[in-house]
Parts: sequence; structure tokens; C-alpha cells
Amino acid sequence: MKVNVQDNNILPPFSSGIWQSWTPRLEIAPIFDKRLECNETLLIISSEDSFQAYGAWYCEIHGVLDGTSYEIMADYETKQVDYESVSVNVIVTWMDQSGKWLGRGYIDTYEITEDGLTRLKKRLDPPTGSRSVKIELEFRWSQGGSVTFRQVSLRPVEAARSRKVKLVTTYVNPNGDHRSDLSANLQELLNTLELAGHEQPDLVCLSETLYDRSSGYSVEEIAQTLNGEVVKAICQKAKEIQAYVVFNLYEKDGFCLYNTSLLIDRSGEIVGLYRKVHLPLFEAQDGITPGSDYPVFATDFGIIGLLICWDQSFVESARCLRMKGAEILCISTAGESKIQQIARAVDNGMYVVVAGINGDMVDDGSGKWVCNPRSKPSRIINPNGDILGEIGPDDSKVLGVEINLNAKFMEYWMSVGPTFGEKRSLFARERRPDTYS
Repeated sequence: MKVNVQDNNILPPFSSGIWQSWTPRLEIAPIFDKRLECNETLLIISSEDSFQAYGAWYCEIHGVLDGTSYEIMADYETKQVDYESVSVNVIVTWMDQSGKWLGRGYIDTYEITEDGLTRLKKRLDPPTGSRSVKIELEFRWSQGGSVTFRQVSLRPVEAARSRKVKLVTTYVNPNGDHRSDLSANLQELLNTLELAGHEQPDLVCLSETLYDRSSGYSVEEIAQTLNGEVVKAICQKAKEIQAYVVFNLYEKDGFCLYNTSLLIDRSGEIVGLYRKVHLPLFEAQDGITPGSDYPVFATDFGIIGLLICWDQSFVESARCLRMKGAEILCISTAGESKIQQIARAVDNGMYVVVAGINGDMVDDGSGKWVCNPRSKPSRIINPNGDILGEIGPDDSKVLGVEINLNAKFMEYWMSVGPTFGEKRSLFARERRPDTYS
């Protein structure tokens, strides 16, 4: 399906002389071509055999309406391009009346059209004072490759509504009286969810394997099936509080044992399952089997990714979730990794919800390493790396924070030059997976 270019498309057709070619240096100029095909003009850039080739077709349009939202769509196809995310970009630059840059960034949302073209698409909100816009259709760093841009449109659309989401993280004391037996552990989880329900949450995250925090049981004795009584009880409570719940447990599936996080929806149904990929040595030697994928899950408010404890120490895990579209990352954990949690939020432009148990380890003065009783291991972090709230042993069992998933986090001189850019887009688009072999 081709872009539906209607009269309200403010960009000129490709046949117009307003579209010009550009290269930073003649020595690395690619080959530019305009081609007529079935009464449509196409814009083509090819590199021949030069990896260094770098160039773009661009146009500048005046008369941008301040306070109006726009949607951009660009359809293209490539030949002999190994990494489209590296080599093909659409860049939008907003300018004021004098031509000063006000904001700049990549179009980073993909979809595949019915006729097999790649479409870059995004809703845009021009910075205050915008009067003109520059659109760049860029091709770079692909030896022997080419890109054909078939259509591009920029149209006024209805402004995006704020996406308010109430996130709740939890803290359950690992040394409480409820740790005496498994039934008490389950009741403590249900009580915590009941308390979380008072926050009218959209999403509640529980810590890692809380059900098994009793002495005297092996992992195999603790492990639960997905249709077992423990999971049923948590699902019922999620239904009662009408919230999505992230619940972590040791899962038994046939003869295999997994460290598993479930996403349960507002109606009490399991709608997501993630099995811990990165296992610490003690879990591997307990006979736990690792997972092998990083799924993301659509909810009625956004897209969620799940990680478990040791996973957060490996940058690829959160990155895979981000590249699949995750907006919120929930980490159920037993240990502490505050600096890495902040890094995962900043690196990927995601909100991070951490439900922890143990804080950082400290020397008690006698040479014995113990958990710092003043630690607050559960927290909520925004995409800028700001901690929006933390809780620990001296606080309530739940912490609720309302966020807006449509909020922007702009910074000056973030890659794009002397203007404002957003890290969540820049870090995703300027990766070099072609070098990560």
C-alpha cells in the first residue's frame, strides 16, 4: 500500500526542483538519480563500490504552523544494503523565521507496507516558534548498495493526547515473619497487590521469586506450573485491582525449570511470558534452564519489556527490547544494580520500573558483608535517568508514580548539532550493528 498523498501534504512532489541533492564532500559523493516510473518520480541514491559514500535528497518548506502536529511517512526500498538502520535515514529539522535550528531528529518508527516497502513513520510536534522544516532523505555507509525513495509526505494531524500511565513498584521485606512458610509468602504477595490497588495503577511490578523466599525448600520443590494455584491466585488479584501485574516465579514446564516473569492483564489473564536469559552461576548449577528471546508485550497503554535481575547487567538485553518497541522496562530483581538500571533507562530512552529485594552490600565493620539496611532497592526511573521515586525497608510497600509516555526529553547538542535532540531516538538510530560481529 502506497502512502496516501492527499492535498494536505505540505511537501512538494519528487518531480519538483525543490528537491536537491547534497553531500558533505565531493570526494565521498554518492550517485544521485531522479527516475520516472509509472508516472511517478523516484529519488535514488547509490554508492557503487564506495563504503564512504554519503549523501541525501533534501527540501525546505516554509509556512509550518506553530502548535500543529504533523505526521511524516516515507516509503523506500533498498538493494544490497545489509543494515538499513545504519544506511537509510529520514531526518527532520525544525527552524524559526530566521532559519535558526530549534530541533532535529531521526524518524525511527518502522513498518512494512503491503507491497513490501519499508515505511518510516512518526508523529511530530514542532518546537515552539517553528516556521519552516527541512526534510533529508539520507543514504550512507553501504558498499555497493542503493536506496530508492518512492514517496514521502508531511501532513497536519490531530495533536497526540498525553498518555498518562500510573506505574507502581513494590518492596517486600525478605526477612519478615511471612517468610516462615510458602502460604504466608503467597499471602504477603496478595496483600502487597491489594495495597498497590489503592494507587489505581495501570502496572504493578513485583520482585524476583518472592514466593520461594523460605528456607528449607529446593528450587524444584518451589517451582510452579502456569496453571498452578499460586499463579491462579496472583491472576485473580490482578483482576480484582484491574491492573497489569508483573509476577516472577520459578516455573516448572515438564522437566525444565525456568526463572520466569509473567505479565498478567487487567482481566487476570496471562498475556506475556519472559524466561530469564542471563543466569548467574548459582542458578545454572541449581538446574535452571535459560530463556532465549526478548519478547515485548502490547498493553492498553503502551509496550512493555521484561527483564530479571542478572539480565540488567548485559546491555544487549535492554537494547533488544528497545529495538522491538518497548517503552517501559520492568525489572524484577533480588540484587541491587542502581547505576546499571539508570544506564538502561538512558541508553534506551525507556521508563524503568525496578522491584527489588536486597540493597547494595556493605561491610558491617567486622569484615562481614551484609545488605545495607538503608538501601532502597525498588525505584522508578525516567528516560533521562532521573529517579522519580524509591522505596525500601523503612517505607511503604508500594510506590506509585504517574508518567506521560508521550513526554519528550530533549537535550542541546545531542549529536544533531547546535539544537535540541532526543537521546531515545539518537541512540537507536546511530548504533553500528554492522560492526558488532
